Amino acid sequence: MKRTLRTLLIAALAMALVFTMTGMAFAGSEMTVEKAYKIALKDAGFTSSDVRCVGKDYDREDKVYEIEFKKKGSKIEYGYEISNTGKILEKSVDYNRAVVKGSKKLTKADAINVVVKTHGFKKTVVSKGRIKLEKDGGQWVYEMKFRSGSYHYEYEVHAATGKILEYSKKPAA
Repeated sequence: MKRTLRTLLIAALAMALVFTMTGMAFAGSEMTVEKAYKIALKDAGFTSSDVRCVGKDYDREDKVYEIEFKKKGSKIEYGYEISNTGKILEKSVDYNRAVVKGSKKLTKADAINVVVKTHGFKKTVVSKGRIKLEKDGGQWVYEMKFRSGSYHYEYEVHAATGKILEYSKKPAA
């Protein structure tokens, strides 16, 4: 009887130790807003001293961390959505949106070349996507949407200057 009780006690202690150790392992790997912020900074190639944080939040409804920051000394704003596992679900970059006056408009082919040269896509990949010229905030922009590999991309290219105003990248569903 003593032996059975002793064996049960040892087994119970061993199980308690396993649960405690497992709990500690999970607690140390839990995603937090600060960890999501560090993931976003690393992906963008910055440290916290390079940027000014605009917002860090957890969206309970969508179950994603929403991180926004601006590079110091610039108007470029970065936005990220990061899952509970630390996976980047969406990344967007919004460049300076100052209104530029001018009547010159790039052709559709010129706008495609801007994206190809800037971010290294194949011309055929970009040109197979949806591209339309539209007025946005008083400016003419080419809105471009295409898929490359397992990602969807969206770009806005200023039709007068050829500057990329904004882009986003997210995994294809």
